[in-house]
Amino acid sequence: MELPSFIPGAHAAEFRVIFKTLSLRNNMAYVPFFLEGVAGQVHLNLRDGLHPSAAGYKVIAGKVWPVIKSVL
Repeated sequence: MELPSFIPGAHAAEFRVIFKTLSLRNNMAYVPFFLEGVAGQVHLNLRDGLHPSAAGYKVIAGKVWPVIKSVL
């Protein structure tokens, strides 16, 4: 998981690389920020503006599935 790019600051920048670094060091699968293209997109989120809608989850699945498939 990465923090979305709209969260600024040095701590956010450091946080963005933590999981990628861990995955590389430990030879683990890595899914980049899976909410990319969904977060902040009104038509892909529920009314609360936080949780993806069914359409949003289809976008997420398209990002996550290739990584999962490569592990299987």
